[in-house]
Amino acid sequence: MRQTVRRRTRLAGLGLAAAAVLALTVGFNGTSEVQYDAQPESSAHSKEVYLFSSVDSMVATSHLVVYGTVTAVGEGRFTGADEDGSTASQIRLRKVTITVDNVLHNPKLALVPPLITLEEEGWDALGRGYTVNGVAWSNVGDTGYFFLRRAVGGDANTYTLTSSDGRVLDQGGVLSPSNTERELAGQITAIQPTMFGVTVYNASQAYAAGTLPAAASVGDQPESPEGPGE
Repeated sequence: MRQTVRRRTRLAGLGLAAAAVLALTVGFNGTSEVQYDAQPESSAHSKEVYLFSSVDSMVATSHLVVYGTVTAVGEGRFTGADEDGSTASQIRLRKVTITVDNVLHNPKLALVPPLITLEEEGWDALGRGYTVNGVAWSNVGDTGYFFLRRAVGGDANTYTLTSSDGRVLDQGGVLSPSNTERELAGQITAIQPTMFGVTVYNASQAYAAGTLPAAASVGDQPESPEGPGE
């Protein structure tokens, strides 16, 4: 879910003075020390690569769907640079380790190890934490369904969420969508928690049979008469 256009807003109740920070000795390009927020202090909005009308469509568009638990979170790789080659806009990704309990969708029949990596944003060049499109940072202990696509520039076992809808946590038998502002969130919570995994599996089978197509990216979809949306 690589982001290219962002609008930032400060999260209520959080700021540099209020958010705890983690001091690291390695700075950008090794030139200075950067402190990384332990909690996000702002939010950003970015255009999605995919917009889904159903869980089935999100399954078909994912490279991998697993049920698992977040067992570790740490600082990940740096990404992004300005057109002039400077790193003033460079961000640092969060590296989220997921212990895989069950693989529900794996259309390429790739070897899925017990541990896979989810990359999420992140920190800006000054170490300020932020979330994107309303998706909270992953935390150790988060358990649920992860809809994933392989990360650009990452290895074979490094992924990003297919969209901001792509994490559905199982919280004591209650499904918790990652983006509650989307129509898809209502569809997710309308599914019985005990049936959600079955829904994902059935969609995977339909995709394998050729009866369920993957969604086109937003950039490949025709524009509405009113012009492109946000």
